[in-house]
Amino acid sequence: MLLRKDLETGIETAVQATLPTNGATKLTLSDPSAVGQSNGFYKVKQITTTAPEDSDGDGIDDIFELHHPQILDPINPSDATEDADEDGSSNLSEYLASSNLADVIITNMTFVTSDNVTLAGTYQRPAARSGTKFPVVVLIHQGGSNRTEWNPYLSAFTTAGYATFSFDIRGHGQSGGSFSSSDYNNPDTLPKDVVAALAYVHVQPNAESARVGIVGASVGGNLACVARQKHWVKTAVNLSGKTSAVHNLADVTTLDLESMFHISSSGDQNGNRAIWANELYNLTKVPRQIEIISGSSAHGVSIIAYDLTLLDRIITWLNTTL
Repeated sequence: MLLRKDLETGIETAVQATLPTNGATKLTLSDPSAVGQSNGFYKVKQITTTAPEDSDGDGIDDIFELHHPQILDPINPSDATEDADEDGSSNLSEYLASSNLADVIITNMTFVTSDNVTLAGTYQRPAARSGTKFPVVVLIHQGGSNRTEWNPYLSAFTTAGYATFSFDIRGHGQSGGSFSSSDYNNPDTLPKDVVAALAYVHVQPNAESARVGIVGASVGGNLACVARQKHWVKTAVNLSGKTSAVHNLADVTTLDLESMFHISSSGDQNGNRAIWANELYNLTKVPRQIEIISGSSAHGVSIIAYDLTLLDRIITWLNTTL
C-alpha cells in the first residue's frame, strides 16, 4: 500500500498508486494524482491478504475491493452504498453477507421494429460504479441460428470492458415475425431489425452511445456491412459475408465502406466466402483489416470455435477502432 501526506509526519493517507505493466523486474510505485504538487512524502506499507485493511473506512476491506475493480475502489467510500449488480442490496450488504457480488449484469428483453415485429435480445454489461458507461458491441447471428451462438464468447467481451447486445433476427429464436430466403437480400426487413436493436442500445444509461460497433456472422456479417454503409455504427466485424447480399440489403449499387474487419475461412462455400471477403475488403477504406483462416471451411461464428485466438484479434480491432 502506498501512503502519502504533504508533511513528513503522519503519513497515513492511502493513494491510488499505479504499477509498471511492461514486465519490469524492479517494482516501481507511482502516484499519478501528485502531478503539479510541490510537496509529497511517501511510505510503503506491506499488508497481508489474511489481515487486510479498510483504507477508505467504508466497511469493505481493501483486498475485496481490489478484486472487484469495476465496482469498488479501496479509497472511495461512496461505492459501499451503491448497488453495482442491481439486485436490491448494497455492495456493503453483499460483502457483509458474503453473498455474490456479480461482476456481470444480464438483462433479457423484447423490443419492436418500425414494421411492428417483436424481437428478443440479451443485453449484458459489466457491473460498475455509478455513472460508468461502456462501449457496446451488437452481435448478430447467422441465418437458421439464434443469439445463443454468441454465448461462449460473451465473457471475453465483458472482460475486455464492453457491453454486448445479442438479439434474434425476425423469424429466429424467440423473436416474432416470419423469415424466408428472400429476406437474405431484402432491404425492407432485416435492416429494420438492426435499426431497432441500435435504438434499444442507445437508450441504455450505461451505454456509451458514440461507441457502438457490430460483430456479425453470415447474414449478420452482411448486416454489419450495411450498418457501416449507412453510418449507423462506428466500426464492424464481418464473419463470412457475401458481397451481392450486402449490395441488396443496403439497397445501393456502389458500396463505400470504412472501418471494417472482414473474416472468412479459406474453404467456406468452396472458397467463395474468402473471395467475397476480399471483395468487401477492397471496397473498404482504412481503417480496414482482413483475415482468411486457412485449412478450414468453418462458417460464421464457427470460425471462432475453429481458431479461438481469432476472438483476441477481433477484440483488438474493437479496442483500436471503437
